[in-house]
Amino acid sequence: MSIPPMSAGTTRTGDASATGSVSAHASATGSAPGDASATGFVLDTLGPAPVGLEYLADTVRRFAVERGDAPALTVLGDRRVRGRTRRTETVVTLTYREVDERARAVAAELQATCPPGTRAAVLCPHDEHYVTAFLGCLYAGVIAVPLYAPELFRSQTRLRAVLRDSTPGCVLTTAPVRSAVRAALDGTGRRYGPVLHVDEAPTHRAQKWRRPPAAPDDVAYLQYTSGSTGAPAGVRVTQANLAAAAHQMRSRFMPARTAVSWVPLFHDMGLICAVASPLSAGMHMVHLSPMGFLHRPHRWLRALSDYRADWTVTPNFGLTHCVRRVGAEEAATLDLSRLRALAIGGEPVHAQAVAAFVEAFAGAGLDPRAPVPCYGLAEATLSVTMTPNGTGALSRHFDRAALTAGRVLPVPPGPDSVRLVSNGTPVPGVSVRIVDPATGEEAPGRVGEIRVSGPNRTDGYWEAPERTARVFADGWLRTGDWGFRHEGGLYVVGRLDDVIIVRGRNHYPEDIEATVESVAPVAATAVGVAGDPTARLVVLMEADTAMTVLPAPDRASLAERVRQTVSRQHGLAVHDVVVVRRGTLPRTTSGKIQRGLCRRRYLAGDFASPRP
Repeated sequence: MSIPPMSAGTTRTGDASATGSVSAHASATGSAPGDASATGFVLDTLGPAPVGLEYLADTVRRFAVERGDAPALTVLGDRRVRGRTRRTETVVTLTYREVDERARAVAAELQATCPPGTRAAVLCPHDEHYVTAFLGCLYAGVIAVPLYAPELFRSQTRLRAVLRDSTPGCVLTTAPVRSAVRAALDGTGRRYGPVLHVDEAPTHRAQKWRRPPAAPDDVAYLQYTSGSTGAPAGVRVTQANLAAAAHQMRSRFMPARTAVSWVPLFHDMGLICAVASPLSAGMHMVHLSPMGFLHRPHRWLRALSDYRADWTVTPNFGLTHCVRRVGAEEAATLDLSRLRALAIGGEPVHAQAVAAFVEAFAGAGLDPRAPVPCYGLAEATLSVTMTPNGTGALSRHFDRAALTAGRVLPVPPGPDSVRLVSNGTPVPGVSVRIVDPATGEEAPGRVGEIRVSGPNRTDGYWEAPERTARVFADGWLRTGDWGFRHEGGLYVVGRLDDVIIVRGRNHYPEDIEATVESVAPVAATAVGVAGDPTARLVVLMEADTAMTVLPAPDRASLAERVRQTVSRQHGLAVHDVVVVRRGTLPRTTSGKIQRGLCRRRYLAGDFASPRP
């Protein structure tokens, strides 16, 4: 029998008998002749009744049969045209039938060269070939390692570290970047298997594809973490994790027909929100590149308007980037009235950033209830909590001194309060605990470590047993994030590793950074360095060129304003204030400042303090 289309909230009973257990149900839909392998399974941890889930590859195959002419993927790009100095915008659209055919062609090439379970590194540009390369791995039963094509502006250190750690048996890329990929591979000092060009895989090879056996516990891909607090580690995401995560996203954002994203596809947010979830729901996904967004953020908003998108996703800095770079004249040309869900995640969500974005684009029809602050991480296959659709960003004020002592005390707005945004409630099947990280005991009404459990929680890191044992224990994921629950919502206040402890009180960098940014138009980072007898606070500020070349008296005046404001609001003395050019501070692949690396580089003398 074939599996009927799944929609948000659809359940199917099965004989799963224990919490977290799965049982397969069989279908020949989309399989090779004579192949009766199970195309899905039943999971009993997603709600009050067991839920039937499909493997993502089988879902795309099914849609290729049921609605093959429907658009699946549109890529908004640009290219150089001979004789023209400016780039010409390009649009590539693939239907579900075309996506399936291309994915099967890639899978057939993989099956001819790579045994099942082989790791396959995806080093494609941010375009339609990236999606078909990732799906091709799922179709072939090999383990995808989503990475990125080497680029001149990006250091190859992390890329080579991941390649050495994952030891891929083959590499998927495209012809235009083959030389850069070869150079990156040679730089690792290791030998790799075949390098396959996704864009040159002949479509007739799709006929050679044969569906491999699949099981819920099979590793689908390795999601390498951003490395904000240490060396990148490959999270083992299983077929069950991926299917559960897509179901969780659909349960919150459906019904929806069109989604738009610029988030990198190798990042967990881009892969789940812009590939797995939309394709599992039969949606039309519209992509533009991260660099395209950074250079012209109006392109993202224009795509939302032109394609009448229901759903989109961005980190917090994307909101601020649009407010700064998109003028009133451009905003007046947009129609954002169809946007129902603007998911915000990947980094702390700031109430000021959300409010400024809503105000800037209210004239374009943006619903103030569209913002959906979220919390998640790669080890949970992205989603942990989400704000319910239609409520908008909910924020509350809390006593700052109480928070530094670990207590949660709601207060009216005032100079001694801090405004935090709720990241919503747990997605289906997920449980969240707030515990004392030293004892593991629950800490109601207090700030503690956020720990997570659910069917989307992965089981560990690739070939890293010690790190796995430290982070995954007793069925819970130790996130390393400080947070608390209030009125059902999850509030995140910072990383355990980044908290600045002065005289026995915890000071959260995000709070200090918001204070600094209220003084000057900078991107601030607060780090603590060892001192005698207590930690010392250092403030690093990224600013435009005009501010970095201010006369010495003006720089001294700015530093003094920062010191006085931080002292008044946080009771902290600032040991040093450093102003650097934008783009100087180290960031993760998703754009988050790496505070630990900032601290090490500051102590090494890499950042020069302004001298009055």
